[in-house]
Amino acid sequence: MQQPSSQATEPEPSQHPNSPRHPESTQLRHRAADLRRLAASIERSLVMALDDVGGADTWDTNRARLCERMLSRNLHQLHQAADDLRESALRFCRRADELDLAHRARVA
Repeated sequence: MQQPSSQATEPEPSQHPNSPRHPESTQLRHRAADLRRLAASIERSLVMALDDVGGADTWDTNRARLCERMLSRNLHQLHQAADDLRESALRFCRRADELDLAHRARVA
């Protein structure tokens, strides 16, 4: 699972504050940031630690093992959703870069 980087990085050329920007690229980048925050929120959620709550004796019945499998599947789906959100955010940023490059070519 990919973790967001906490290090500050140099802005890409298309994100330089003085570069001409396409009107929609900033909105795409804001949406991407929202998606990344949502993904991080999902992964920080208390529900993500539910499988650690029970001990070995917790899952000793058929019904309990069924619940454990369902929980495991649901947690996997949540992790996958967070990864999908980050992937969408990356696509949004790439599209914003493309729009900015095309915009600068038209302006220049």
